[in-house]
Amino acid sequence: MLPAPAAVAADLMPVKAAPVADTGWYYYGDVEFGGRFFLNNPTKDGLANANQKSLGKYYEYSDIAPGAFLNGWIGAGTKDGLYKYDLWADNVGYEDQRFELNGSKAGEWYFTGLWDQTPHIYSTNAVMMYQGLNTNTLWLPPNLAHTLYTTCGQPTTCGVANATTAQQIINSNSYVTELGIRRDTGAVEFRWTPTTNWDVNVAYSHMHRWGNQAEGIVFGPGTSNIGAAQVPKPVNDVTQNYSATGEYAGTSFWGQKFNFKVGYAGSTYTDKWNSYTVDDPFCSTADTGLGGSRPGLCGPTSANGGNMYAPSALVSLWPDNQANGFNATLGADLPMKSRYMGTLSYNMMRQNQSFLPFTNNPTPWLNVQPNPTQPYSSLNGAINTFLSNNVVTTQITPDLKSKLSYRYYNFDNNTPELLFNDWILTDTTSANNRNEGYAANRSLSVNYTKQNAGADLNWQPDRFWNLGIGYGWEHYSWTRADASSTNENQGKAFIDYKPWTWLTSRFTASTSYRAYGGYDYRGNVGNIQWADPTCQTVAGCSAQYSTAYRQFYLDDRQRNIFKYQLAVDVMPGLTVTPTFGYQNDGYSLTSTEAGLTRTQVVRGGVEAAYAINPFTTFLLSYMNEQYRQNLKYTNAAPAAMNGTNVYHADVRDTVNTFTGAINWAAIPDKLDFRLSYALSLSKDSQAQTADNGVQPSLNYYDTKGQWTRLEALAKYTFDKTWVHSMGFNGEAYAKLRYVWERNSVGNIEQDVMLPYFVTLNGATTLERMTWMAFDNPNYNVQLLAASIGLKW
Repeated sequence: MLPAPAAVAADLMPVKAAPVADTGWYYYGDVEFGGRFFLNNPTKDGLANANQKSLGKYYEYSDIAPGAFLNGWIGAGTKDGLYKYDLWADNVGYEDQRFELNGSKAGEWYFTGLWDQTPHIYSTNAVMMYQGLNTNTLWLPPNLAHTLYTTCGQPTTCGVANATTAQQIINSNSYVTELGIRRDTGAVEFRWTPTTNWDVNVAYSHMHRWGNQAEGIVFGPGTSNIGAAQVPKPVNDVTQNYSATGEYAGTSFWGQKFNFKVGYAGSTYTDKWNSYTVDDPFCSTADTGLGGSRPGLCGPTSANGGNMYAPSALVSLWPDNQANGFNATLGADLPMKSRYMGTLSYNMMRQNQSFLPFTNNPTPWLNVQPNPTQPYSSLNGAINTFLSNNVVTTQITPDLKSKLSYRYYNFDNNTPELLFNDWILTDTTSANNRNEGYAANRSLSVNYTKQNAGADLNWQPDRFWNLGIGYGWEHYSWTRADASSTNENQGKAFIDYKPWTWLTSRFTASTSYRAYGGYDYRGNVGNIQWADPTCQTVAGCSAQYSTAYRQFYLDDRQRNIFKYQLAVDVMPGLTVTPTFGYQNDGYSLTSTEAGLTRTQVVRGGVEAAYAINPFTTFLLSYMNEQYRQNLKYTNAAPAAMNGTNVYHADVRDTVNTFTGAINWAAIPDKLDFRLSYALSLSKDSQAQTADNGVQPSLNYYDTKGQWTRLEALAKYTFDKTWVHSMGFNGEAYAKLRYVWERNSVGNIEQDVMLPYFVTLNGATTLERMTWMAFDNPNYNVQLLAASIGLKW
């Protein structure tokens, strides 16, 4: 063998080995702990009718309360980047705490675990007489209902004097409590990517809702001389969601990329109770407490045509149900620089919980024979949905792109339409006995299909212009709806223009027209739902609504939408961005039709951001939003509608929002300040007018609101050398935070509500109603928080 040339021999000589990868671990984190307290001791349970404040609105979706607090983020990973773990914790120990754990092995598996608590507080000042809060049995203290009936429950007018006595009795038996629910959610998700082609994902979540909500209950066939009450409806249910998907990405037989995914998703809802009972607070029978244990019925035999009612009401809760769905998605690159995306899905929703009894009245249907029986044991609810969505995009030329789309959705309701020839009406009488068309009644199973098609072109001739036009079509086909179909055609366009680096503008516009087909409330819905022949032939039957009334989602409608945005760099560091939006929906109603005639939305505002230098920035903004609706209504039959009985409600909502903020690094990397302010002013008005110019007798008052928030934050970062000398190899900082937040709403319709509604202006139909006086959105809070943070 000949010796290798010198150059080749040098190439074969040993070289220095590559360094071994560092498989050690690194650790990091950022933990903040401190304390919060109110500076002004705000009222928690004040009553709006007493011109007091509460904290219900302040705590609506969070629990930023006085006390110690802890937020943190810690993690670890291997130095070669293979493994990584993170743990987040927010507001530990409070009603809205949240924990999240992430872990991964790069390119192989990924895990996420979550525990989240989310409150929804309706009130911190609800006043009630009921015991058994958060259970499905709400009862009154012994003998209270009989005492209230004796005082103010006779069929004659209660009167102011007796109402005042009843108010005193209620106050002495009432207490203040909180209304609200909390969602406790646990969730896990695992993703596995065994190869570059496969991606598998499974997920599960468990959400428990518990607490109570306000609900109105009527104890007889009407509110006049019978009574109604707001009560704390119990909430205790569980929703479980679970899913699994598998996706493959590869190369098609024509040599281009594609991906295909199949999946399953399911959901189960379970309520702890199927119903709850609540005592009537004005019951003539001597009661012993613990609802349902009182003997006999309530009310004198002479009231309501001799019909007496139960001492407690039976109220249904949400039924248990479940859903199972399957889906498949295909994405594929096609010849001619095109790509197809398509989705198919099929879902099955089921609900078949046993029906409740018509009534819990122990001896109902006095003077009504024969007693009706319930002919069905359950709903056997079954709804299937099918979706097909298809999109093709094509790069026609380097500067011209198209998109074609078609979507088909079928809502197939296979729930049987159950016919009830008679039933018990509000625990006192049968529907047939009322003789108002309430029987026979058939449940309705609404079905529809929805189709959408569209075509869009996007042209970008140069770096200054980007233009687009499009067309859209939407068609509904309805069963058991007032109209049998709707068709809508839409045209849209947009223009982006950037002539200089310091100016960018964008304008979008669209116009569409929707037309209905086969509008016939009685033929499509009313005469099927209410099978009484009298109801089907006589206009004004109380069971059916007037044929003059039109459903706004089915009406002929002309819609126009315009939006404009401009961004201008006025000078170095200063950018001003004005925006404007307008939407107008006009509904075509004839002179013999009533309903929504117009909806208008106008938004306009401006934002200015100014960076004076790297250490100081400003932000200012203003937004004006106006919402307007016009409702046409009447108390006459369609043929009799004229200028004397046709009215309009002009509903206007206006919101003005001002915001401002400044960030200032007084000592760079050591002392930072932030100051922000927001003010929102709102007004709602509902002016009533008549076609003949005569003002209706009803009076509606404006509702005004003001929300203010001022926040100041100071952060000081300690000297690193000093921190290290204290034995901590990281960073340390201190924060001081001040927040002033105030909400003020004046609503005459809500502010006058007492725990008992005293007779107003001789309005006898408002007697014997108990209210929880829970709606009080007004609060004024000043919060100070101080904390220490450690970062490594």
